Amino acid sequence: MIANWVIMNLGDIADIKRGLASQHLNYVENSDEGIRLIRINDFKSNSPKFIEETEETKKLTVRKGDLLMAGTGATAGISFLVKELWDGLPFSYNAPRIRVKEGNDSKYIYYVLNSDKIKKQQNKLFTGNAQPFLDTRAMASFKIPVPPLPEQQKIAEILSTVDAKIEVIDQQITETQELKKGLMQRLLTKGIGHTEFKDSPLGKIPKSWEVVKIGDVLTLGGGKDYKHLSEGNIPVYGTGGVMTYVDEYLYDGESVGIGRKGTIDKPVFLNGKFWTVDTLFYTHSFVGVIPFYVYVVFQSINWRKHSEATGVPSLSRSIIDPIRIPLPSLTEQNKIVDIFQSIDEKLEVLLEKKTNYQELKQGLMQQLLTGKVRVQLNNTIIV
Repeated sequence: MIANWVIMNLGDIADIKRGLASQHLNYVENSDEGIRLIRINDFKSNSPKFIEETEETKKLTVRKGDLLMAGTGATAGISFLVKELWDGLPFSYNAPRIRVKEGNDSKYIYYVLNSDKIKKQQNKLFTGNAQPFLDTRAMASFKIPVPPLPEQQKIAEILSTVDAKIEVIDQQITETQELKKGLMQRLLTKGIGHTEFKDSPLGKIPKSWEVVKIGDVLTLGGGKDYKHLSEGNIPVYGTGGVMTYVDEYLYDGESVGIGRKGTIDKPVFLNGKFWTVDTLFYTHSFVGVIPFYVYVVFQSINWRKHSEATGVPSLSRSIIDPIRIPLPSLTEQNKIVDIFQSIDEKLEVLLEKKTNYQELKQGLMQQLLTGKVRVQLNNTIIV
């Protein structure tokens, strides 16, 4: 045992309580008619639901510093630190409230609950067949490493600093993605520096532009099975990205991959030697069009609208080839490509920076939450 640390059950250092069951709630349209209910969905997105306020809803509320843990579904076991924005709001049955008792730091407990140590404990306690479920008794049994309060606070401060960096980067990524989206809408309809426009099947476009069918300016290639190939350094792409590496290639050069089945709405730019599986088309034999410009245009298309299946989304050559796209001159295509390549490069840098901070945080959690590395208090290192 680490000096001054103890192992305690979560139930001994926090009050755990389930929230409001949905079958007993009266849902309303907006905040003018009721009060917001905090649910599991709110952990990752902002899609508020509102309920009629009653005496019961006033009894089961959260306050800043409380923790909520997803008790069921795909996110089961993930903990969330309650924001000031949510102070005083009721919470749902499937997101039990964890209120840390005096003498312990709720941020520290938050980081412990999201650590690998607790995830391993959760995996042994999940019940349910269709989807995992954690009851409050299981949560109360979690074994928590508990250092003295000042050390808890220092650990939480260090990890919070890294989280703050990640939040800033997330905001920069969002802003850059919004910029890209706005430029895509403008440049693919108005172009660069045009003053004269004409009507087209795609709406108003610059007078000098053409409208062409995808099949008129490129050819779709079909992916193939790779399992007969030997290991090598040629990437094999599926709709989810690189799957493995082999010793042969289907194509060498710039290309755009688009899903044939499954994930059909996430085109990918490919360059160099590669292989694709049969769920991913690749493009080749370009005529009067720059491959990266095709990649930009493909990102602007609502591919799900073109899906020919009611179940798993699917595309085929006969669906893709007739789709019309705007075609500027090669000179203007190059200018548009330059703009979007610079944006993508910025996004790539931001995503790499985020990954680095996430890896730093993971390493710090493994070291600090286990006591392998002790924090410094009042310029004195605890050993």
